[in-house]
Amino acid sequence: MTIESLSGVVQGFLNPILPALGPVFDIDAPTINGIFLIANVSFAVLTPLISRLGDSFGYKRVLLISTLLVAAGVGLLSFVPSLTAIIIGVILITCVVGFIPLMMGILRLSHPDETRRGVSYLIGTLMVMVGLGGLVAGILGAVDPLRGFWVGIPFAVAAIICALLLPDVPRPDKEPIAIFPMVSCLLGIILFMAGLSMAPDWGWASWKTLTCVVLGTGLLATWALMDSRSDDSIRRFTDLRMLKLRSIRSVSIATFFFGFASISYFGTNGLVLHSERASTGYGFDFSPMVIAVILAVTSLFSLFSSLSAGQMMNRISERAALVSSGALLASGFVVFLIAGDTLIGYLVGFSVFNLALGSYQSATRALSVEGVPVEETSSAAGINELALSVGIACGAAVIKMLSSMNVDAQGAITANGIHVIWGTLAIAAAIAALAGSRYPKRQFTRPIRQAEGSDIQ
Repeated sequence: MTIESLSGVVQGFLNPILPALGPVFDIDAPTINGIFLIANVSFAVLTPLISRLGDSFGYKRVLLISTLLVAAGVGLLSFVPSLTAIIIGVILITCVVGFIPLMMGILRLSHPDETRRGVSYLIGTLMVMVGLGGLVAGILGAVDPLRGFWVGIPFAVAAIICALLLPDVPRPDKEPIAIFPMVSCLLGIILFMAGLSMAPDWGWASWKTLTCVVLGTGLLATWALMDSRSDDSIRRFTDLRMLKLRSIRSVSIATFFFGFASISYFGTNGLVLHSERASTGYGFDFSPMVIAVILAVTSLFSLFSSLSAGQMMNRISERAALVSSGALLASGFVVFLIAGDTLIGYLVGFSVFNLALGSYQSATRALSVEGVPVEETSSAAGINELALSVGIACGAAVIKMLSSMNVDAQGAITANGIHVIWGTLAIAAAIAALAGSRYPKRQFTRPIRQAEGSDIQ
């Protein structure tokens, strides 16, 4: 939990601090957006890479290296006041994407019966620390934005100590990494994510956007074809045959749409809370500090639901946990549509939103590794994390497109545009619930290479 606290803190302080660095380094908004793009692409690329390395070289070893890299990134952000150091530091801290897949590998090997409970605690810690990290960073950064990064220093030190003290687990017996599928996967992610992220600025019909998206999609398709072949003798980057399992496939699709409908909304949420109703027709004119407090308080709902998700899966069913998470998320946006113009209505809707956030993150991450061989735990979790990252990127791109289509004379998003965004995300959440309903009624636990019967379609 201490290691995952570091992950929550560094993810929490990026959004409030990076936009405030403009006056410090005399950089414009496009440059700041470029740093966010680098962070998003790094998150997506490092997800399958670190996960696969964990399966090949040992979870504890790779987790310790990842923790050291994140700590180095925090040190650069905190003590080296230059734009180059900020960019390098942002790239280094994105190594946190490997924490959960690697720790899930350790959990499955050391305490296989406690995996669901362990994941619930990890996700609950993550949710709370994202909110608290952003709040404390905002308080420290009120005087000097660079000081906001200091909140990560004690957590980085504690995480390194805990990584060293983690129990040794058997090294997974995994085949060597196949280079060509790996390059196709990682380069495809870079191009696809860059195309989606920059499309609102380049234009959806721009040759740069089309080139990135088409080439990225082609490389990802090539990777999928190579790593999903049935021949056991070939080397793979990630064994995508696991997606033939109905359980893994339904969780992956649900995760994509959960990311699309939830985390991609956080930027718009801040915009709504900060906007002046007199000029835009919506909003509550809150300061960044008040917004940070709201995020920290509502993260407690995510903590509660993440801890409850494991119990729901055990006592009721895995399918119920997935479907209820999607229904909750869709309900949050419905509350926005009905009563989002009032502060109480908006806060109720955002609280329901956070209940769904903690619930689905706990459920999907735990279920993403059940039914695959133990030596593929980290890779299976990495596929789920990748589905989440791509879903977030696609959701953000759609929100940006809808925002651009609904602007007033001053360039602000219209009230109708905000309602269109809410409605679109409610539909995406409903699709996530529908995908979750395809999860098998009974838990599937046999290895993928022996998979047969009703769990495969």
